[in-house]
Amino acid sequence: MSFEARTERVGTGTVVTFIGELDIASEAPATAAFEAALGDGGGVVVADLRELSFLDSTGVRVLLTAHLHATKKGMRFGVARAENGMVRKLIEVTRIDQRFPVVDDPAELTEDAAQ
Repeated sequence: MSFEARTERVGTGTVVTFIGELDIASEAPATAAFEAALGDGGGVVVADLRELSFLDSTGVRVLLTAHLHATKKGMRFGVARAENGMVRKLIEVTRIDQRFPVVDDPAELTEDAAQ
């Protein structure tokens, strides 16, 4: 399966949209997308997982690392809830959803940052 990461500035935040499978094979481009978003210096970085079809422990680590780096830079980090049931379940089971906001739409966090 293919993987794509798109980065888009929205207000004072950056949305990183992941499409496909976030696993060991896509770790480098996912990390690079987060690094670009964190380098923008906006108020919030949102990982949009709505189009993600697969997530493994490597992907979980990518999310946690991005959250850590955002926090160190004084930025907020959040996730737009995955539509795929397996991806949602992994996020719940690993309890990473307790470390940062999980919303239905990235705009919920980027609009917040713009205020």
